[in-house]
Amino acid sequence: MRDFSVLSDVEFEELVGDLFGAVFDTAVERFAAGADGGTDLRWVLSGNTHIAQCKHYNRSSFSQLIHSAKKELAKVQKLNPAGYKFVTTFDLSVSQKEQLYSTFAQWMTDPGDVLGGRDVDALITRFQEVERRHPKLWVSTGMQLFWNLHADIANRTEALRHKIEKSMPKYVVSSGYAGARQLLEEHSVCLISGPPGIGKTILAQMLLAEYISSGYEPIEVSSDIDEAWTSLSRDTRQIFLYDDFLGEITFSERLAKNEDKRLSSLIEKLSVKQSKKKLILTTREYILRDAQLSYERLSELDSKYRFVLELKSYTKSDRAQILYSHLWHSDVGTTCLREISQGGYKDIINHIAYSPRLVEYCTGGAFDKESPGYPQRFKGMLDNPERIWRRAFEKHLTLEQRLLVLALCTLPRLSNYDVLQEAHASLCEQFGVISTGGSYRETLEVLEGTFIAISKDNAGATNVRHANPSVTEFALSIIAEDQKILKSIIHAATFFEQLIELFRYAVGGSFFHPGNPTLMTALRRIRSDFNSAMDARFKSSSSQRWAAQFAQTDIFILAELAGKFESRVEFYLQVDEEWGVDREVIKERIIYLTSRWRRREGDKSEAFDVFGAIAKHGLPDDLHEEAHSALHGWLEDTLEETGDWHQYTKHLADHDSVDLRTELHLAERFEEFMEGEFRQSSPGPSDPDEMKSLAEDFGLDDLADRLEEVIQDGYEPDDDYERHRSTGGAEEEASDIYIADLFGRFSDD
Repeated sequence: MRDFSVLSDVEFEELVGDLFGAVFDTAVERFAAGADGGTDLRWVLSGNTHIAQCKHYNRSSFSQLIHSAKKELAKVQKLNPAGYKFVTTFDLSVSQKEQLYSTFAQWMTDPGDVLGGRDVDALITRFQEVERRHPKLWVSTGMQLFWNLHADIANRTEALRHKIEKSMPKYVVSSGYAGARQLLEEHSVCLISGPPGIGKTILAQMLLAEYISSGYEPIEVSSDIDEAWTSLSRDTRQIFLYDDFLGEITFSERLAKNEDKRLSSLIEKLSVKQSKKKLILTTREYILRDAQLSYERLSELDSKYRFVLELKSYTKSDRAQILYSHLWHSDVGTTCLREISQGGYKDIINHIAYSPRLVEYCTGGAFDKESPGYPQRFKGMLDNPERIWRRAFEKHLTLEQRLLVLALCTLPRLSNYDVLQEAHASLCEQFGVISTGGSYRETLEVLEGTFIAISKDNAGATNVRHANPSVTEFALSIIAEDQKILKSIIHAATFFEQLIELFRYAVGGSFFHPGNPTLMTALRRIRSDFNSAMDARFKSSSSQRWAAQFAQTDIFILAELAGKFESRVEFYLQVDEEWGVDREVIKERIIYLTSRWRRREGDKSEAFDVFGAIAKHGLPDDLHEEAHSALHGWLEDTLEETGDWHQYTKHLADHDSVDLRTELHLAERFEEFMEGEFRQSSPGPSDPDEMKSLAEDFGLDDLADRLEEVIQDGYEPDDDYERHRSTGGAEEEASDIYIADLFGRFSDD
């Protein structure tokens, strides 16, 4: 039987109304509770009026159901319809159905006019076109079937599955859902942007659930689009979710080196009709604007495919339905619900700070949902959202637990379990707190579900992150306000990259989001401590970042970042621009980096970027020339991949002012390289767009034409697959009367 628990009572009535409309081939009227007089649904057959009452008794006993049914008897007697049907989600036995029938027998033909959950389920199977108009129901059913048939995938994506199943019942299908579905249908890619807390993630999860129910394998991308490239399977339907792909708080070099290029290539690869692959991305709208200034290809691709959906705001009706759904699916006390029904909802749905995230918190387990004054407490949280975290942080957490919340601010958005433990233990030591393996695990258990979220990646590694961006913002405010805490975090930094993360939160991304000025001011006050910490950690390991490297044994291992020293030296230059660094120290760092380049050590892509920063930094000519010579030789000697050619030729153009059409020997070498690529790669070389552009720069017209053929070949679509479109009804017109009647359902009978 289908799982009706994902529906609210309102959604269940809509479903039954659509089913009866299909059964009797007539229009069925719906009436709001509080003004129904015993009527939820009404229709006319042969001039006679028929009515139905719907009881969605999801968490109730049969004795409660029969008691509620008998209370309807007087209303039905007054209406005296030609026919009456009683419909419930309760799974009725034969004797239970007889009891209900005996109550309303005067207006019923037989016990068949009493419909239990299995009867409704059978009608849905009979009229499947009705089910398609109620996506939460059929998506839930299809998703459960998928998990049952693919236990391996269900186990691998257990955390994602849990998040979706928890969110789905409270989700309200709005116009944004239809818009996002259309983008995925037309372009196979949808980038959802919008302000914090508006519901980007839950919309993405609902879309993911829909495609899972249609047989798509879900892939959650945690930190780098390479995870999607690695997971691509040509003959498998797959849907990828990359939540907050540009960062949670601010855009500041969020994407890994060349990730914008790999992301753009993936979007172009997937954006074909009837593709077997779908990609969903989410980001805050101001972060997207920042990124589009830095990554031109994102803007160019959106202009070409129009795959960005911006969630701007909710209508009053949307806000009311979201609040109602959360209240209906939560264990809010009857006193609090009565206060909501008596007008308490108005200050909530009309509040300027209304957001689904705050609604979820105020209907969740950490909020007082029993004591009188619930609407006032709810409004107080909307007036000052920071109170959500500050009260719990200061009143309910131990020092060890608070320090873990703060330590996460210095680590990547998704931090490895062991790496976090090391950083957390170091911070605890600064405060005289002894953190053991057992206390660390207990700390995670206490914080999970409120301040943090824990998940496992495809390789089985455990990762930890803040539960949502508002937690990060709150934790950063705590750090910025308290100089003792800030100093302790800097002195406790185990990894150099922790300093980078903290600095980036302070400096922000661009004009659109200037970062955290309070934190930057605090860092300036202790800049000597910060600079000393940089010097002390310069040669530390970079184990805060983990990489999945699969050998034949598929063992997950820790990988040292090849380009860590490039990124660290570049960071020195950034800090120097902000408040100044000892020039001799910078000189030593660049000399150290140059010596590594001469030994062909490091990451060429990172080296290429940091050299650009060195060239612009106004350093002594001999230092600049030494770095230039070392990098030039490294790039020239190691032209083994397409990326190597891109970096070397760009280096020649940017720093040596070389016209590639005059470099005949280099052109010949490039042509030989591409011949090898054609022989080894199928259906063609990697990154054909970039290689075609390079061939044109060298004046190799025949090679450019050949690469154009590869580009036109494109990605083979799945011609045999056709998805079904839902025919969602028109959005209901918002009105004060409708909203009042909606919340009137919570009043006592």
